[in-house]
Amino acid sequence: MVIKLSRKFFLFAALTVIWMGVIFFFSSQNGEESSGVSEKLLMFLCGLVRYTPSPDMKQLLTLLIRKGAHMTEFGILALLWLGTLRSAADKAKWHYPAAFAAASLYAATDEMHQLFVSERAGQVTDWMIDSAGAMIFLCIGWLITKAIKNNKTIISKG
Repeated sequence: MVIKLSRKFFLFAALTVIWMGVIFFFSSQNGEESSGVSEKLLMFLCGLVRYTPSPDMKQLLTLLIRKGAHMTEFGILALLWLGTLRSAADKAKWHYPAAFAAASLYAATDEMHQLFVSERAGQVTDWMIDSAGAMIFLCIGWLITKAIKNNKTIISKG
């Protein structure tokens, strides 16, 4: 295996580190700040469709937004890790598992970090949700990559 340190590699590596910083920033918000962001997003979305949720529904929807945000931020991190790894070493079979492992490991450290943040709690279930987001995004990325390769094959044979 030959490792290439190209501009593409450094770009992906920089974006990966920046995104990890973004995750760290959001995890550093206390519980009230974090809940406030989720609630503002919910109220914005409800305003778009002119829906006023009951207090119980508001609580449920806020929870879903929070967990969806966790899945999304770690899904993006996994894809950035994948880009970093693929730009460093072509055609390796370990890109996807390594990208998943890196994102999942960072999710675990993120949950540990939250143990030290006011009104936050590091939870194994949140680590599992973060890791699930990484896996889902990597699977979607793999399916898109396969579809593009298959389409190119069909076009070149046609």
